[in-house]
Amino acid sequence: MIILGLGSNLAHRISNLRRGLTLIKSIPNTRVLNVSPLYLSDALLPENTSPMWDQPYINLALSCETSLSPDELQTHLKEIEKTVGRKQEKRRWGPRVLDIDILAWDDLVRKDELLIIPHRDLCERPFALWPLADIAPEWIFPEPGPYQGKKAAQIVERWGSRFSGEAPLHTRQIPHRIDTAQLVGILNVTPDSFSDGGVFNDPEEAVRHAQNLVAAGAEIIDIGAESTAPNATPLDAKTEWLRLLPVISSLENNISTFLIHPKISIDTRHASVAEKALHYNINWINDVTGLVDPAMRQVLANATVDCVVMHHVSIPATREKIIPREQDPVAYLYQWSEQQIAMLKQQGIAEERIILDVGIGFGKSAEQSYMLLKNIKQFKNLGVRLLVGHSRKSFYQLFTAHPAEARDVETTVTSLFLDEQGVDYLRIHNVDMCARAFRIKKALFTV
Repeated sequence: MIILGLGSNLAHRISNLRRGLTLIKSIPNTRVLNVSPLYLSDALLPENTSPMWDQPYINLALSCETSLSPDELQTHLKEIEKTVGRKQEKRRWGPRVLDIDILAWDDLVRKDELLIIPHRDLCERPFALWPLADIAPEWIFPEPGPYQGKKAAQIVERWGSRFSGEAPLHTRQIPHRIDTAQLVGILNVTPDSFSDGGVFNDPEEAVRHAQNLVAAGAEIIDIGAESTAPNATPLDAKTEWLRLLPVISSLENNISTFLIHPKISIDTRHASVAEKALHYNINWINDVTGLVDPAMRQVLANATVDCVVMHHVSIPATREKIIPREQDPVAYLYQWSEQQIAMLKQQGIAEERIILDVGIGFGKSAEQSYMLLKNIKQFKNLGVRLLVGHSRKSFYQLFTAHPAEARDVETTVTSLFLDEQGVDYLRIHNVDMCARAFRIKKALFTV
């Protein structure tokens, strides 16, 4: 078994690792078998080093099989590091956009100028050996010395809990993954959202909730100030911005306190609100009206952020206005999506910036929403990323009598299904439950 270790401590660390995984999967005659959870650790630094180098790493391991030789594989890995953005350098300990090492290669022991296998000091580095033990607990350390003949699972026992941060370099496992759908945490600063209205209106409470969402496993925080629930009161742009601004400002001022730096999404249908938000560190504009407003399209054509395009029939949603019942909802949505994507590309919004949301519960009956979820994989053929917002939605009334705030079990099971279908982003309330489900699923259902 071949085990690779990946690490990053610059820029969007998880994004760097995810891109690295994608490129490793494209190496000829090589197949990725399993991917470990992520581990956060202090940087390993020599004495008297620059304080600028003291930036925490995120690390993982992956197992693979290949017909390449160690030297051939190493050549590919170095090219991937460069592609992701690593600069050629002589320093050994500096910060890195992406670092890829061969940690182990079956029972091979090799030490020369090009490669050291097993990797140098592997058994003293929990940020490398813990991920290895997660995916290859039976791997036996082959080098002479105190660990020879011992299994990885046995060697890591001396560090105790993977989650306490008490191991060397404060290494600990975090809930995020690079081999599942990314989790979008919902932050509603509204008085009338259907399951959490009025809970996070205060900026301090909103920031605290965002911190909790990220600590639980969210990579994106989606902030909405206007409820789109049935019977909600539509909001004008001025009032919406007055609600959003204190939260956006507070998030920026406190971003260094987050476990990771999340991407920030602003959920708005108003072009003027989107334009103001773009003066801050915003990564997404999430338009629940599907960018039907020419002014919104113009604002986003002049920007570089990603654009979430959601299908709707009416905002706020109403049970009376839905896709015609005689229509096939999947075919109907697919055609609408094709037309909308083509129009956005024609108006200067690149395909790689577009994220499609089929709009579960917006202008769909419960049965239509269910059919869209069952057939969500078809929308992968459109060539854009997919987001699904299924959390606690009313269509679950087909399966449970529980009220909206008590539908997290149904939401999580649906999340597991959507992940298997290749959906890129899941917009959910209970991030912790979903991340925990992903963790055990990956442990049980991979080789």
